[in-house]
Amino acid sequence: MSAASSAPTVGQPLPRAHDAHADSEKLEWILAEHGHGPEWARVLSVASDSSELVWSAIAESVLDAPVSSIRDLSPFGLGCEVRVVLTLNERTSPILTAWHYRQAGDAPRLITAYPTSYTGSHASRP
Repeated sequence: MSAASSAPTVGQPLPRAHDAHADSEKLEWILAEHGHGPEWARVLSVASDSSELVWSAIAESVLDAPVSSIRDLSPFGLGCEVRVVLTLNERTSPILTAWHYRQAGDAPRLITAYPTSYTGSHASRP
């Protein structure tokens, strides 16, 4: 990626986060039993048919969240990790999200997202 102004930077929000997108098949896989569905169900009580709810929460939370790491995937672009905290169904959990930029100036595309463990007293349940 060559355009510095549109390149992701650790500690800054994803460039073009407001244009972030995800394939419906990817969202379905993320919430499926053979994907990360068991984690979403256990941690946030999210059902496999909740892809719109999950996507809305992720898309909103990533707008201002800082990039935590960047991986050069040359010649296929860049991968970025963004950690967010989501509250769904009266439960809260940290979520690891991964994003792909094919080339400079592109909008970020969601690669995966899944709940991660809390190591402190941040988790909440009803």
